[in-house]
Amino acid sequence: MRDNYLSFPGFEEVSLEDSYVLDIEVHPAVLVIKLDLLLLPGHPEHRAPLPGERACFRPATVVFSSVCDLHWTGQNVIKPAIDASGTLDFGSVDSMTRGDDSYQILGDWGEINLQSDAPSLSIDLAPTP
Repeated sequence: MRDNYLSFPGFEEVSLEDSYVLDIEVHPAVLVIKLDLLLLPGHPEHRAPLPGERACFRPATVVFSSVCDLHWTGQNVIKPAIDASGTLDFGSVDSMTRGDDSYQILGDWGEINLQSDAPSLSIDLAPTP
């Protein structure tokens, strides 16, 4: 059985499917996914959308540490989109699930399967209006 990311501690009241992947970094024993993260209204950091935004987005980072095995397929199809402000993004996270001792992350940028500690999510502080 696979658990969806919404059951992971710290991932409540966010939508990875409606967020934008800004970068994916793989380092020895670490996977980092940088996002423009959509916070849902129930999230404690949720604020009114900034001017020009359709919803509450905040810079955020997902970190998988103690990675002991990682396979990333489909990297050759990565073609970033450029938004009106000139920012590059690689689409969204279509799904992030946990199996018995592994994680699977899917998106336009490919598929990552890894064994690691549970991911952590850190959200940058909301900018002041």
